Amino acid sequence: MNPSLEQNNYLYVPNFLTVQEADNLAQAFFFAQRDGHLSLDSQCPSSPAIYNLMPCVKTLVKKVPQISELCGEDVLPTYVYGRIYSKGEVLARHRDRDACEVSLTVNLQKDETGWPIWIQKPNEEEVSINLNPGDAMMYLGCVADHWREAYQGNMQTQVFFHYVRADGPRAYAYFDKERR
Repeated sequence: MNPSLEQNNYLYVPNFLTVQEADNLAQAFFFAQRDGHLSLDSQCPSSPAIYNLMPCVKTLVKKVPQISELCGEDVLPTYVYGRIYSKGEVLARHRDRDACEVSLTVNLQKDETGWPIWIQKPNEEEVSINLNPGDAMMYLGCVADHWREAYQGNMQTQVFFHYVRADGPRAYAYFDKERR
């Protein structure tokens, strides 16, 4: 595994998507919301979300070589999840399930208000990262606590791309098999 990722539990990946790619995916979320395909979940009850939105799934698969290179070993895709976050939303401190061994949170669209994601490093230091549209944070979601404090803006669209290491202990979860 990439030593920097392993030593910090995260990597900042600027321009993971172009601003235009990020905007196109954000628009896909808004179209899906308009068509009634987004729903609410208990983790962020005021923010509509969707599992495996097809334009994002295509990106998840297309990015496998880049994620493998960043991670330092081969990865397999599991799933994509995205939300249109609302004012006041909190993402409670948590760790992820096995299908989220190597994850990226990607900012697709935001208002003028920043909304950092927090992560705990192996030495227990807590750091925050602000993402602009197209920027990503790769992180080890199963081993690192991560969270967001109350959002002060009006709307931010984020997508999560999830992978497992192809030769790792969570490889069984490729294509999100544990969800079935």
